[in-house]
Amino acid sequence: MPRLRVRFTALSLALTLLGAAVVGVAYAEATVQVEVRPPVDGTVTITPNTPPGRSFTCHTRGGTCTIAGVPGGLATVRFVPDGGRAAPAPHTVMIAPSGTVRLTVPGG
Repeated sequence: MPRLRVRFTALSLALTLLGAAVVGVAYAEATVQVEVRPPVDGTVTITPNTPPGRSFTCHTRGGTCTIAGVPGGLATVRFVPDGGRAAPAPHTVMIAPSGTVRLTVPGG
């Protein structure tokens, strides 16, 4: 019986440490303040390069908008102006891992 108690205690400790390690993993996120120059209204899309997947979008009013919760790292930014105007080429930017990031995007 004591041997079983030692194994149970060891297993409990291991699971507790594993749980603490998993909970301790956090992903930093930034708030991105977008400014389109010259000021043009349209849709801005930020897609993290790794891991690919979820994109973050906002629609500018007066050439500005804000996107919260963007993960840090390299990302591709696309801007599509309203009214069917030609969109500038997408470009790669570096998003800081946390805090507020100011991002200037060409309007065309």
